Amino acid sequence: MQKLTSRYGSVQLDDSGQQVYHVTSPHVLLQASGYLKHVLGNQMPCSVLFRGQDKLYKTLEPTLYRNVKSQKVKSNRDAALKEYLELLKAENKVLRAIAEPIWDPLLQHYGIRTKWLDLVDNVWVALWFACHSAKTTGNYGKYLHFERRIPGRKAEYAFVLLLRSDASDRSDQPGMWIGDQTELVDLRIAVPSTFLRPHAQHAVLLRRCKGLDHTRVDYSDFVVGIIRVELADALSWLGNGTLLTTHALSPPAHYDFGYQELLQGAAEGNTNIGTIHYVGA
Repeated sequence: MQKLTSRYGSVQLDDSGQQVYHVTSPHVLLQASGYLKHVLGNQMPCSVLFRGQDKLYKTLEPTLYRNVKSQKVKSNRDAALKEYLELLKAENKVLRAIAEPIWDPLLQHYGIRTKWLDLVDNVWVALWFACHSAKTTGNYGKYLHFERRIPGRKAEYAFVLLLRSDASDRSDQPGMWIGDQTELVDLRIAVPSTFLRPHAQHAVLLRRCKGLDHTRVDYSDFVVGIIRVELADALSWLGNGTLLTTHALSPPAHYDFGYQELLQGAAEGNTNIGTIHYVGA
């Protein structure tokens, strides 16, 4: 992003030690978010997606692999997820209309920890997540709600990560693409809108498809850029529109029929894989 020139954007070194492109205009936010999509897309087939975060971390692991320090722990997590998926398959009550290769990424979107990383294909949805903190409580983090961040006296920021996927070969499964390093699932294509949340959030998920031992669960090597926005600016740009609320982005089960089915029929999870979230909206 060093080549982007604007009086409303500049490359800076964040307190985390990572280089960011700091923007002070919503127009430059959109310009910066589209820059790498265009440039990298012209160089070779690729997709650049977004991930909103309220802070920057040293690593970027899928939820299933967070704090994994050994191959044994990773293998135990993999086995726990496989066992859960087999249980769902045996019950044959939920996800019966969804192709099995899509089960993992769809369940990830509703709270189960998997090897997929949550991304979105909409920069202001990513910015929304960067402006809210997720809070969980209850068994296996069952109850989830989002708190709108409030700017304080010191500088606070919202971060939008841009991640690159080389998945450009369409698989046999609609909505899924495969590359040499990554797989990508666009849930807006892969699942019907009876599962409303993925469509509301423009949900796309990514995972590493080769060499995934415990030393390769950090996906930060796929990050190609970071946009930073003052929290107060980000909140102002988002405003208070109904479509950018928890109620809209994580619709209640009354509207999200797929979510309703998961709440009623999916087995409870465990400490390794979490569980289906009950979202307070």
